[in-house]
Formats: sequence, structure tokens, C-alpha cells
Amino acid sequence: MYIKKLRVYNYKSYFDSGVMEFTPGINIIVGKNNAGKTSLLEVLTLNFEYQPHRILDFEKYPDRIKRLPNKSSRIEDESRIEITLHIEKEELWNFIKEIYSNTHIAIPQLYYDDKEYYCATSPGEPLTEVEFFNDKTKEAFKKFQDFLKNSDPCKLNLTLNSSKQLEKESLIKLLNFDSYETTFYSDRVRFYKLNYDDNGKLKLEYNEYDDEDTYCRLGGQFSNYKGTVEDSIGKKLFDIFVSRSYRFKAERLNIGICKFENNNQLKSDASNLAEVLSILPGKKPGTFSEFNKKVSSILDEIKYISVVPRDNSEVEIKVWMTEELNRDDLSFPLSSCGSGVGQVLAIVYILVSSEEPRTLIIDEPQSFLHPGAAKKLIETIKQFPQHQYFIATHSPDIITTADPTNIIKLKYENCETTASAVMDEEKIKLQKEILTELGVRLSDVFGADSIIWVEGETEQDCYPLILEKILKIPLMGIKILPVGSPDALLDGKLSERVADIYKRLTVGAGLFPPAIAFIFDRENKDDDKIKKLKDKNEHFHFLQRRMYENYILNPEAIAEIINEEGGLEIPITINQIKEYLNLENIKSIEQKNIDNREKEKLFPGINMKTISDDNWLLKVHGANLLEKLFQNFCGTGLEFKKTTHSYKITEWIIKHQPEFLSELAKELKECLNKNKS
Repeated sequence: MYIKKLRVYNYKSYFDSGVMEFTPGINIIVGKNNAGKTSLLEVLTLNFEYQPHRILDFEKYPDRIKRLPNKSSRIEDESRIEITLHIEKEELWNFIKEIYSNTHIAIPQLYYDDKEYYCATSPGEPLTEVEFFNDKTKEAFKKFQDFLKNSDPCKLNLTLNSSKQLEKESLIKLLNFDSYETTFYSDRVRFYKLNYDDNGKLKLEYNEYDDEDTYCRLGGQFSNYKGTVEDSIGKKLFDIFVSRSYRFKAERLNIGICKFENNNQLKSDASNLAEVLSILPGKKPGTFSEFNKKVSSILDEIKYISVVPRDNSEVEIKVWMTEELNRDDLSFPLSSCGSGVGQVLAIVYILVSSEEPRTLIIDEPQSFLHPGAAKKLIETIKQFPQHQYFIATHSPDIITTADPTNIIKLKYENCETTASAVMDEEKIKLQKEILTELGVRLSDVFGADSIIWVEGETEQDCYPLILEKILKIPLMGIKILPVGSPDALLDGKLSERVADIYKRLTVGAGLFPPAIAFIFDRENKDDDKIKKLKDKNEHFHFLQRRMYENYILNPEAIAEIINEEGGLEIPITINQIKEYLNLENIKSIEQKNIDNREKEKLFPGINMKTISDDNWLLKVHGANLLEKLFQNFCGTGLEFKKTTHSYKITEWIIKHQPEFLSELAKELKECLNKNKS
């Protein structure tokens, strides 16, 4: 049994979320601070308090809530949720068998003026009241049996107000899972009692009449009695489901000591953890051993957990940080341990000891556990997929480790929380494929407001300097990320596939923030090739020059970096760099006795005859030119490295000659403005 769907109304942050769908397994809930994650976790316990949202801007949002005359006024609009519980028929059968000695279903709705029912033994004669009553009962019970025999799962739609107050329509559904029409007067109901015969077949309890009874010829009738809706199968099942839901917050749990009352069912607040742990070694020693192994695997500093008796029929949890278990003075009470230890003990107990599915609601596990332990906890949780988990987190590592079946992304905007993205298992798989093809990790994109995708690590480091220092555009949540192997992605057969990937990224679906732009090197792509790529995705932008290094061929900056790091006995001069980069020098390459491989390195894929005075900066391979220049002046003493020296050259230019980058800055600004419009 698990939560399939949920919708929240008027709770705390005006949580009108739309219908959210959940899955068995791990459901991850993400969103910024104050997006409503904690509010969602609260209502998932199905035991939330009356806390309707108060809106300050009533004039702007008059439909949200009524104006209050004073601070002490109570808002009449109820906080409520609509929930769909998914129940497999086998689970329902097992539940009925478990409580069969106290199992009841409601009597059917009876219409005594129904003319279709006649006595079977005397055709044409109306049924007696008892005959009519028994006949309708058999018909209703058959519908209930057919409902149980049908293999389709039951989806129970309920509406709850605060503190588990079910609405009347929901209570009626719980009488017999809507398998037939029932009578219902206030909270009083008439029930039939169910039990099992010797063959294990479900049947109705039957009261036989004695020989002198008025209706002895009928043999008897089905017994019934008056009760409340609390006696129905559905309500008992619902209450047990709620009692098997556990919520773990980032706070110290006061669960180290409790009274021993011989209760082996862990309470929903885990307050009797010491009690159930004290029972476990005698009842299931193997399970207790597994419990200790799992705890130690998550918190490797803990070697063993034990429970000892105290005065006043109390028991206390002791934590052992040593493998020397024969000295009780080396153990510590749970209350002396870190705040996350209690949560781990309770969670692991539920995992290893529960024979039926449970609901575990965990708020920011990385906030009460260090990152390594949090990941180990998630890995342990994955070993018990029969339970349903709801984990709210800001941590991309937690999401990656969890390999969730469902992700809910909450967004707070205009005084309202909405589920801005809901991803099922198939969508998550697709997002992972996109990440893999882009050569980035979830932690790279997670948490950003928007993304600028660039050629490589050099651009990732240098573009923020240009945007913030020259264009005065603060990043403020914008991430600049490199694409892995852009040439392989943009050239050849993969280009159409990648264009499609980027197109899907621009809408900001799923875990990905919306993309502002995709800025790539021109390399040796001709105008036709670039036009085709832009036609596939209008957000693609290609630099006017061949690559980023073509914009930073600044003699002063290059000379400064070489003199700083080259270890030269005689510093090189700016004029030496200028002469090396001199246009006539570049033009004369064709005439000089230079190895063809060197020419290809400087102008790969370019016909040398097409190079003129005004376009060599566009076509030269800037990175190779800098590499050759460093080698010419420094030999083996200083090797040019793109990610290091391009960044340092950029820093120098921005500090001393920012106008030198004005052409690139203009391109970047036009690109961003185009993609924002």
C-alpha cells in the first residue's frame, strides 16, 4: 500500500500544487528554500495540523484567502488534501486474514419497495422481509468477493482535513472500498461480520434460528450489529497505514529511553525505539545482527548497539564505539551521540524488521549526517525497495546515489507553491542519457537558475570574467558549463541528435534549468555548416573568430605571462611578441621554409591562399599559435596550457586593456539578448 497521488489545498504557503503522482520506491523532492518541501512532507504523514496560508498582498491575490479583521481571527477555509492510496489485492487479502476475527463490512442499501424480488419457492409471491434481507446481503457480499478476486489494484481516493479528519464521502468509501452501495447515517453504521471457514474461504457470519422461530423455514439470517465507521475494514487499514508512516527531521530525537510495555511495533514518532530493539534479539536474533551490521556500515565509528534495562521498567539504548564489548563503561547513551545517530537507528530498524511495506519520509538527510554517511544511508535504503520513500534534499549527490523512481520539483512563485516538474522513471532515465551525452554530471547543473553552455573549460573560466567585469552582467544563479567533446557532438552523424538534445534543454524540463545560450567555437566549420546547425537549434551561437584564443592574442599580456612563469634569464619584450605576431610574418609563412605540418597546425583545414591581411585572426588556430609562441621563446621551460594560460592572459587584459576584448564582449551580449527575447 502506498501513496499514488496527492493534491494539497491552502496549507501554509498556499500549497495548490496540482496533482502530484508518486511511485513505490524512492521519491525525491527538490526545490529552493521556502519552496514548500517541508510542507509537502508534513501532509504526506496524513497527520497535518490546521495551518492555512495568510497572504499579505490581498489586493493582488483576492482569490487566495479572505481578509482577517484582526490578528486573533481564525481563517475558516480548511487546509485539506486529496490523496489516492494504491492497494494491491493480495495485500488487502492478507490484511483481512490478519484481522479476520474482528472484520466487518457495511450492510447494503435496502429499498423495500423493490418489486423485482420474489420468493424462489412460490413464484409470484413477494419475499418476506428476512428473505429479502438475506437475498440483498448475499448479492452485496458477492460484489465484495468479486472486488477482492479481481487482480486489478484498488485505488482509494480520499479527502482529509487537518489531523486525519476524513470527509463523509471518504468514510463511506472506506466501508467496503466502494464495491457496493451502503447505508450510512452520521457516524453510525450497520455491519456484517466476516470470518473464514475451515477451508480458508471468506464468508459471512450466520445466525441460525431455532425450530420455534417465526422464520425457521429460512434457517436463519446473517448477523448484523450497529457500530461506527472505525469498525470498517477500510478505516482500520487506513489507520494502520498512517501508523506505519515515519517522518525524520533534522533534529535530535529523544528516543534513547522509554518504558517497556512489550510492544514490538515501532510508533510513528519512533519514541519506543529502545523497547522494540530490546525485543528484537530474543525474537529475531538474525535480524538484530543484520541491524547492527547496517548501522556500522552507515556510521563506521559505531561498532555495536545494545539495549539495557533501567529502573521503573525503562530500557535504554547504548552505543559502542569500540569492539571491546565486555566493558559496559565503554558504551555511551544514545542521548550523548550526534543528532543523526537516532535517525539512522530508527530508519535501519524499520528497514530490517518490517515484514509489511512502510512509508519513510526523510527531510534533508545530508543536514543531520555528514556527506559520506548520508550516501551510505541512501545506498542502504535502496536495498529495501518494498517500502515507499519521500526524501527532500538540496544535495545532487543524494539524488545521484538514490537513483530515484520519481522526482518532484517544487517552485514558489506569486505566493503559491506548485510542482513545476514531475519526473517518472522513464523521464529520469532520459535526463541521465542527456547528461551522459553532454559530458556533465547532475551536480554540475543542479541548483542553477539557468545555464550558458560553452565550448570547454577555458570558456567556462574566462566567460564569467568578461560578463561580470566588462559587460557588468552579474551571474546571480547563472552557471556556465562546458560541453564534453563538442566537435564529436556537432560534427558528423551526431549533430542532429545533439541539436535535438539542446532543443529539449532550452525548455528547462526536469532537473535542467533553462539554457540561456549555447556558445561554441567556429573551428573549421564553413558558413553553410553553421547555418545548418543554427537551423536545427536557434539557440546555437558560433564565435566570429575560430576560437576563444583568437580574441586574446595581446602582445603585452602574453609577454607579461611568459616573463612571470618562463624563468627566462633575459625577459622578452612586447616588441618581440609583436614581431612574432606581425601580420607580415603571418603572411610570409607560405614563402618561408616551414614544414607543412607546422602550417597545418596553425591553419588546420584552411587553404593558405585564402588568408589575407584582414582575416588571418579569424582563421588562425589561436591555441596552436600560442603553443608555438611559448615554445619559440621558452623552449621546454614553459609549456602553454589552455586552461591555465588563457585564463591568466584574459585576467591581465581585463585589468589593463579591457577594450581589447570589446569585440568578444559585443558578441556575447548580442547572443544573450537574442536568446532572452
